[in-house]
Amino acid sequence: MNKSDIVNIQPSIFIIKVNKTLRFIKVGFILHVMALAGVFVFVIGLKKSIYYFNFHDDYFGYLWLFVSIYGFTIPFFAEFDANGRYQNYKQIKDAFYKMGYDSRLIKPFMSSRCQRDAVIVAAADLNYKNEVKIFFYKKGYRWYHVLPEAFLKNPLVIFKKVFWTRILFTKFYKLQNFYW
Repeated sequence: MNKSDIVNIQPSIFIIKVNKTLRFIKVGFILHVMALAGVFVFVIGLKKSIYYFNFHDDYFGYLWLFVSIYGFTIPFFAEFDANGRYQNYKQIKDAFYKMGYDSRLIKPFMSSRCQRDAVIVAAADLNYKNEVKIFFYKKGYRWYHVLPEAFLKNPLVIFKKVFWTRILFTKFYKLQNFYW
């Protein structure tokens, strides 16, 4: 068996799924941590709410019930956002593969920390990680720049449909050149 035969072997479905899952976790690591924190807030809030309702303290019972409901919604938003960033990862990975590293490819994906993380993971898969990190550093982005730029410029943007559509409902992108 020569080297060209080995390259043409398709990986098993299990290997493909494992690698997709690992990339999904890498791309949305912060978002997954937020989802777990939301579950934690939900459980603690529910326990506290039940405790106060048992002692007929309705004010604190409803307050903790509200906190619990808030904690229940966080994982949904975080995981929808993580899925959107995974779609961005696949888009930029295909673009890097077709055209090589070009900073113009990155510019549409610079508006939030999660998008920048997706670009870095895609760049790492294709050995462009250092170039991308240097580019982000030169543009002034640091590890603590977490909030989306649109939100920083106009906090009321969260009441617009386009903001939620871009963040939570990113269209599915099918990889064209890779299995994961």
